[in-house]
Formats: sequence, structure tokens, C-alpha cells
Amino acid sequence: MTVRYKDYDLDTSTSKSAGSDVWMTSVHINKLSSDGYQTQPFYCEEAFETEEEANDHSINLGKQIIDGAHPTLKLKF
Repeated sequence: MTVRYKDYDLDTSTSKSAGSDVWMTSVHINKLSSDGYQTQPFYCEEAFETEEEANDHSINLGKQIIDGAHPTLKLKF
């Protein structure tokens, strides 16, 4: 799923964890700049019961990172 937030594209990727019924997720934050298309991945360690919960978490995480509100994860471009 791709969501546009401010000047960034948030690409989420969810999948079922091997051998279990929980969902794992990640978010790639992408931006088109004068240096070309840049991307930075962030992987979530939490597991979720549904795919929808995993996607929602990824989107919210991406927004926190873009806004500079996450305590440890930061954009490097």
C-alpha cells in the first residue's frame, strides 16, 4: 500500500510471519529530490494480529518519522 504524506511516499509491506498467524510489517519512506528518488526502509519488530493493524502501524510510524516525532528513528536524506 502506498500513501502520500507531505512530500513523501510511504510504501508499506506486510506479510505473515513464517510458521505463525501474526503479521509483520515495514515501511519505506521515499522522496523525489534533486539527487533523484531516495528511499529509506524502516522495519517494525512488533507483530500484529491482522494485516490492517500492520498497515495502520506502518503508516503511523512513517508519519512520526517524517514529522521528527519518533524518539529513535530519523530520516537521513
